[in-house]
Amino acid sequence: AGPVVAVSCCIILNSTSSTIIHDNNDATENDGGIIKNRFRPIDGVTDSKLLTAEQRKIIYDQIHNDQNGNDYKYAYSVAQRSPKQIQETNILKATMECFQESIQNLILSENLPLEQTYAVVDGKSTPKLVNGPTPVSCRPYVSADKDIYTVSVASILAKVMRDEMMVEASSVYPEYGFDVNKGYSTKEHIEAIHNKGPCPIHRMSFKPL
Repeated sequence: AGPVVAVSCCIILNSTSSTIIHDNNDATENDGGIIKNRFRPIDGVTDSKLLTAEQRKIIYDQIHNDQNGNDYKYAYSVAQRSPKQIQETNILKATMECFQESIQNLILSENLPLEQTYAVVDGKSTPKLVNGPTPVSCRPYVSADKDIYTVSVASILAKVMRDEMMVEASSVYPEYGFDVNKGYSTKEHIEAIHNKGPCPIHRMSFKPL
C-alpha cells in the first residue's frame, strides 16, 4: 500500500560549483566509472534497508542540518507516484518515472552543467534521459544504495519520507496498521485486508489483493 517514492541526490561543492559522487568502497576510476572519493560528511550512511528507523531519522536530520556553511550543500529532488498511478501502469514503470522525474528536476533546479553530470540508479534498470530536457548519461548499479554515498543518502531520504506518509495514512485508515507495517505485506496487514477489505491507498494489482 501507499505511493512509490524516489529521491535523487548530489552534493554540490560551492567553492567549485561541481557535483561529486561518493563511493563507500573507495573504487578507482576504472571501477565502472565510479570516481574515487573519501569525502563522506556523515558517518553510518549506507543502504536504508540496513538501518533501523531511528538510525535513518538521525541521518535524515543530519542531512538537513549538515550544510557546513559555504563549503558544500546537499541537493535533492523527490518524486512519487500514487497507488492509482501504479495501478494504471506497473510498479517498475512507476518507479522509473519517479527516477526520471527526480533526476531531471534536480539537474534543472540546481542548474547542473549537463556535460559534467551523470546519474547512477540503484538496480538493474535506468530511466530514459537521453531524449529529455536533461540528456545525461545514466547507468544502473546493483547495490548502489549501499556502495555509493549519495545514492545511500537518497535511499534514506526516500525511506524516511515514505514512512512518514504511511504514518499519516494510519490516522485516516487506522485499522490497517500502516504506522507499523508502512504498507508492506505483514501477516497482520494481510489479515486486516481480508477482514475489512482494501482501502483507497492499497495497490490493487498486488497480491493478496
